[in-house]
Amino acid sequence: MQVLIADNVSRKCDAVLNAHGIQTVRAVGIPREELLEMLPNYEGMIVRSAVTVDRGMIEAMPRMLAIGRAGAGVDNIDVVAATERGIVVMNTPGGNTISAAEHTLAMLMSLLRKVPAANASLRRGEWDRKTFVGTELFGKRVGVLGLGRIGREVAARIASFQAHVVGYDPVLSPDAVRALGLEPTTFQEMVESCQIITIHIPLTASTRGLIGEAELARMPHGSFIINCARGGIVDEAALLGALNTGQIAGAALDVFSSEPVAFPSALIDHSNVVATPHVAASTHEAQERVAVDIAVQMAEFFEGRGARGVVNANGMEDSLMSAARPMMHAARLLGELLSQLGGPDSHTFNLTVHGTDATQIMQGLEAALLAGILRQRLSGVVNEINAARLAADAGITLQAVGEGEHPRYQMLISGTVEGLNGQPPHHAAVTLFGRNDVRLVMVDGLWLDIVPSGVMVMLRGADRPGVLAAIGGTFAERSINISDVSLGRRDGSDDALTVIRIDGDLPAETLAELSNIPMVQKVKVVRMP
Repeated sequence: MQVLIADNVSRKCDAVLNAHGIQTVRAVGIPREELLEMLPNYEGMIVRSAVTVDRGMIEAMPRMLAIGRAGAGVDNIDVVAATERGIVVMNTPGGNTISAAEHTLAMLMSLLRKVPAANASLRRGEWDRKTFVGTELFGKRVGVLGLGRIGREVAARIASFQAHVVGYDPVLSPDAVRALGLEPTTFQEMVESCQIITIHIPLTASTRGLIGEAELARMPHGSFIINCARGGIVDEAALLGALNTGQIAGAALDVFSSEPVAFPSALIDHSNVVATPHVAASTHEAQERVAVDIAVQMAEFFEGRGARGVVNANGMEDSLMSAARPMMHAARLLGELLSQLGGPDSHTFNLTVHGTDATQIMQGLEAALLAGILRQRLSGVVNEINAARLAADAGITLQAVGEGEHPRYQMLISGTVEGLNGQPPHHAAVTLFGRNDVRLVMVDGLWLDIVPSGVMVMLRGADRPGVLAAIGGTFAERSINISDVSLGRRDGSDDALTVIRIDGDLPAETLAELSNIPMVQKVKVVRMP
């Protein structure tokens, strides 16, 4: 494995990866054209915030398995494009938490107490104690917008100043906010009642411009805004206008809608703005921590020991661990089989999972089943990361349910593909023998036992004397070797399914001969990996 480090991260990142046998190459500050030429040679890439990994760059990564962001935000990575190509995107959300929280408090207090302006005045040789009258944090109503790791740390620190802290997070219920020791509020109530708002939410399509002209106008006159999260959440033109009228008394900004900022900047030059160049996470401790964290996470991922910090495979961290891989492989094979049984136009599938261990990784098994279905239909990269998106694009639907232990097997993964044009559905089930041995154990309600690999010939018909001999004789006449065979028969009848694995492929004329054997009603050939 080779990892390209394209941003200025601590050298400890290289040391950790190298210790795991992963080669690293640094390409920091090189032109985009040179970077594009290098990308085809690497399975991993690590960046901070200086490099934008856009769609064009991602399309130049044929071998890429994982992109790591040494830090929290991933808005400089086209996650959608990475997902489409089955590339894992991971970050280190906890590595810079303390540094970002401390910087937020430093910015807040510098703004309220006018520290930068007072310092600049003193350096000019002025002794002015009247101009720089500040504002206390004590007793103020402070709204913390976003209660992730950083927001929670900021809230705790502001509370120590005996301010009245309220919190809102779009993904947390009021009870969940109370459980954090904070008074819950709504976004609208926060805007209308808080004298200070500090922002700690990610930049998304729904949060871009979240605080605009209307929101700023509704805030109490003389309020303060702090944004050390992501540029673009606050409408900068609207903020400048509110600063000019005095509606907003001051703003502390570490992030901007476009970085680097184009100078001159009326917003940064405003006398009531404290600004820093996106350095909230820039401490020696944080930079070293995120570099080590992303290296460890990437090494674990490559070694199949976990997938921590993955942002485009929610709920699948456990599924990507080595212990889960045999079950994922079984589900993938089941998907390939069902896709062939149903035909290329089948679009409706069901998944039922039996067993405690398997039901704990339902999302992973769903993704693996979809990946198997799609691999029979698409020629591009298909894996568990992009399967759900590709399936949605193809109009494929999947209903999944987890059940207890199956009467026959401790773990059983079964699936159904709905028939087309009035045809009946097809059913199949797989299980594991031991830790890694995948077995096909049921097709259309008939129990059997065979390894689902290679070319498999499925013959449905009556189990009568001489039928199996006629089938075997047909293969022998064509010099086709049978590598495995299993027969399933319905209790109380001669309805049977014979599944035969052969070496090599099945010629069309042999398929026709098999179909003409008396008592053989239907022959289906499936090709498994």
